[in-house]
This record gives sequence, C-alpha cells and structure tokens, in this order.
Amino acid sequence: MRDDFDILMVTHAELSKGYFSALKLILDIDEADLETVSFEEGEPLDTFSEKLNVIIEDKHKSRNMVILVDLPGGTPANMAAPFMSESRKLVAGVNLPFVLELMIAKKSGTSWDELNIDSIINNAKNSLVFYNKLL
Repeated sequence: MRDDFDILMVTHAELSKGYFSALKLILDIDEADLETVSFEEGEPLDTFSEKLNVIIEDKHKSRNMVILVDLPGGTPANMAAPFMSESRKLVAGVNLPFVLELMIAKKSGTSWDELNIDSIINNAKNSLVFYNKLL
C-alpha cells in the first residue's frame, strides 16, 4: 500500500459537489484530488451502497483513504461506516476549513502515517467564529 492517501466525500444531495467546486476555486484541485459521491433524494439504499462499494472496494481497494461525510448518523455516514479500517479513516460533520486543511496536507505530500486527523478536526472546530461577539 502506498504511503499517500485518497479523499472521498460522501454527502446528501449536491453538497459534496459544492465542496469540490469551492476547493477547485481556492486550491485549483481536480477529480484526482477529491472524489465525490452523493446520496440523492429517492435513491434506493442498495443503489447508494453499491456506488460506495464500487468506489471504495473496487476503484481504491489498495489505497489509504479518508472518507468525509456531512452529517454524523445520516445515511451517507451509516453507509460508509462499514468501510472503516486501518487504511480508511471516516470523519463526519466536516466543514470547509477541515476539508481545505486536509486537501493542503494531501497536496503538500503529507504521508498517511503523518496525517493527524485529530489536529485537523480541532483546527476546524476552532475556525467557527461568531462575528457578532467578535466585533
């Protein structure tokens, strides 16, 4: 297994595509940097599960992967959870500062062993600012 990592974002509806678009604007990423999959309204669970299986087990089988989901306890999180392993980290409740820092780590060559998800989570939590109280 290689020492770098892939990133997959799994969300409700078009949210993952919005994150991709924002990161493309900020960091000039492409589909090789971030793969997205959406759980669409009315989509059967078995169809969604198969989409995840094809991406994770077939396309990225022998790769380290960070799987990002939008909502803890939501369908994308519940369907992605069975794929967790030593080589697959699952993070729920992500925000743009988290995804941005993770992508910067990936693009700068941070290895899988050096990747500190806890630190990135703490930084993302601290990125929330209530401007009314700040100003």
